[in-house]
Amino acid sequence: MSAWPEVPLASIVSIKGGGTPSKEKAEFWGGCIPWVSPKDMKSELIGTSIDTITEEATRVSPAKLIPVGSALIVVRSGILARMVPIATTTRPLTVNQDIKALVSGPKLDAGFLVYFLRSAEPELLGHVTRGATVHRLSTESIRSLQIPLPPLAEQKRIVAILEAAFEGIDTAIANAEQNLANAPARCSNRG
Repeated sequence: MSAWPEVPLASIVSIKGGGTPSKEKAEFWGGCIPWVSPKDMKSELIGTSIDTITEEATRVSPAKLIPVGSALIVVRSGILARMVPIATTTRPLTVNQDIKALVSGPKLDAGFLVYFLRSAEPELLGHVTRGATVHRLSTESIRSLQIPLPPLAEQKRIVAILEAAFEGIDTAIANAEQNLANAPARCSNRG
C-alpha cells in the first residue's frame, strides 16, 4: 500500500485520441508534423515518425497536435500480446487512432506519469482483449488505473532518482559490452 493517496488516472490527466487524415488528400501528407503510429513506438522518447502530415491536416482532420511531454501509449496493435509500448513526446506531434496521448494536469509530473505507466504494464496487459491479429487496450482500462499521488516536488525527486539509476545501468551495460569486445579470445585451437 502506498503512503500517498491513490486517485483515478482520469482525474489528473487528459486522454487524447488520434486520427488519420484522408489518404486521398495529398495536401495532408508529407509535411513537417510527425504522425506517430505503433510502428514508431520503438524508443522511450518520440519526436519523429515514419509518416508526417501538414499543418492543414491538423486543422481539418481528426489528427490533432499533442503537446511536448505527453505520454503516448499503444492501445491497438498485435504488440499488445506481449508488451505495452509507452513513450514521451519530445515535440508537438500527432498520433493515429491506435495510440492514446495522456497529457498531465498541474498536479502530475509528466515523467512521473510515464514511470507509473511502465510500472503498471502487467496490469494493463491483463486488460488487453485479444483478437485474431489485433489486440486492444480499452481507454476505460487506462482511465480507471489508480495512481499514487505524492506532492509534485516528491514526484520530481522520484523521477530524478529513477533517471539517475537508469543512466547508471545504461553506462554499466555499455562498459560491459565494451569490455567483452576488447577481451582477448579465450579459446585455443588445440587438437
